Amino acid sequence: MEHKLVPLIVEDDPLAQKSLVYLLTKTNMFEDAVVCGTVTEAFEYLNRKTADIIFLDIELPDLSGLELLKLFPAHAPVVVTSSHVELAVDCFDFDVIDFLTKPFSYTRLLKSIQRATKKIPSQQVIAEKTPVKNYVFLPTGRSTVRFNYSDILYIEAYGVYVKIVTSDGTVVVNQMLSNIEEVLPQEPFLRIHRSFIVNMNHINRISSNELRVSTYFLPIGMSYKDKVTQKLKSSGLLSE
Repeated sequence: MEHKLVPLIVEDDPLAQKSLVYLLTKTNMFEDAVVCGTVTEAFEYLNRKTADIIFLDIELPDLSGLELLKLFPAHAPVVVTSSHVELAVDCFDFDVIDFLTKPFSYTRLLKSIQRATKKIPSQQVIAEKTPVKNYVFLPTGRSTVRFNYSDILYIEAYGVYVKIVTSDGTVVVNQMLSNIEEVLPQEPFLRIHRSFIVNMNHINRISSNELRVSTYFLPIGMSYKDKVTQKLKSSGLLSE
């Protein structure tokens, strides 16, 4: 294997976390494991990055681990980890690779890894076949909503929440603007003010102190001005 794999461990028990990290390190097949203690943490991670294999506990503090698989139907190979063998049948409805019981056996873990790696294509095939992600899922009230990047005009701070203004209207999201900024890609999104992030693809007018995005006029913060100008130039929206 030319490249070490990136493992994501979704597990709230510190002892189980430590045991699984140690055993994965022992194989010499993996990079340092990413460990999340809740479905929410794993959800936020997978919105920003990817994993080659997921070790997923079912009983977590916030939600069932299986809820994570509902949010990411095209997920990496998943090995469910649990001490409750009776839950195995439900897990395989989600196309998991294996069901690994606690406490972990090194030999049994190797078997799970072997099954998972057969489902992982080469790096070249991944680059050719995996489409670039062009959306993000965000919590709104009691639901989680998909936002296509191309539909987002701009995002505005709204107290401890944000307002996402799209071509179809405005949606309030249960996140702070700084958290949203971490999730979004640097292209085409740009922070222009402590209260605003814009989609550069929808900018149709640029002045020294504000941008027009669709029909909205948005201010450029003084502390952001140099960075915004540099970004607009590098993106070809402003001439040198």
